[in-house]
Amino acid sequence: MARRRIVTSIDVLTNEVIAVLQKFNLEYSGLSLRERVKLLAAAKDSFQNLGASTLHSSISDVRNAGIARMVAYFVVHVGEVITTEELDIISGIGDYPRRIRELRVESGYRIFSGASSVDMEFKYRLRPSEYLLTTTVIDQDAKLKWTIANGIRRNTALSSVSAKIESYFLANVNRIVTTEELAYVANNAGDFPRRTRELRTEQGYPIATMFTGRPDLGPGEYVLLDAERVAQPHDRKITVETQKKVYGRDNNQCQSCGWTQNDWDYDDARILELHHVQLHASRGSNDEKNLIVLCSKCHDEVHAGRLDCPKIKD
Repeated sequence: MARRRIVTSIDVLTNEVIAVLQKFNLEYSGLSLRERVKLLAAAKDSFQNLGASTLHSSISDVRNAGIARMVAYFVVHVGEVITTEELDIISGIGDYPRRIRELRVESGYRIFSGASSVDMEFKYRLRPSEYLLTTTVIDQDAKLKWTIANGIRRNTALSSVSAKIESYFLANVNRIVTTEELAYVANNAGDFPRRTRELRTEQGYPIATMFTGRPDLGPGEYVLLDAERVAQPHDRKITVETQKKVYGRDNNQCQSCGWTQNDWDYDDARILELHHVQLHASRGSNDEKNLIVLCSKCHDEVHAGRLDCPKIKD
């Protein structure tokens, strides 16, 4: 049974921690190995009591207080990297991979983990013992997505990592998909980021990230915008770095009509795309100076000759 955290005044607990550390400093040299370990255990308990009391006033559910303190700590530090050492002090519950997974699946918290922070496109390089809450917005589809992920992971007919990842994206069109989910679907195969990139660069799926048309996304998050609108082969050769520059230059906005992701609607489900000002068929390059951001509706109109292509910003 887990030891119950003592909740009392911060001053009392702070003095307790200081006393334990002073005792350890004074008595360390003459102690046996086991006695030293016991003193360190007492110091750890004192730190955890202090951590528990720090967030106690905002926690009403005593039965799940450890989890609640952990969530409260994440929310206070949204967008910041949190270590297991911090979580241990605050919650005192342990087994963080399972606990974090439960928070994602059962509660819908979008917590990014170092266990799958390996894609070079992402801002953060987290260690396996580090976590990041990307937003306080709850993912209401979390349970459904987890059920889908479990089914695909266990589907023996999908023998390759690429097939599993592709199936997961196709089952979650226009939903946020995280690297954590992809790692799980791929049964933690280390090359899942490369397989994900291949879906864009080789198969032409319009998979957006925070750098390519969806600035609302967090690090380690993707969205398959449209399963049917597959890019032409020449468009798939535009490098990620070039895409980042063009979307950034054009403020993630259609340069013809001004459409942005904030204007998205089920009755008018556009996406943002890159258009070659000098057409590829006319030997137009994939250089940023020849690319412009258009919404899919304006893009079609330009190619049909019913709309003039706007000029690229200087």
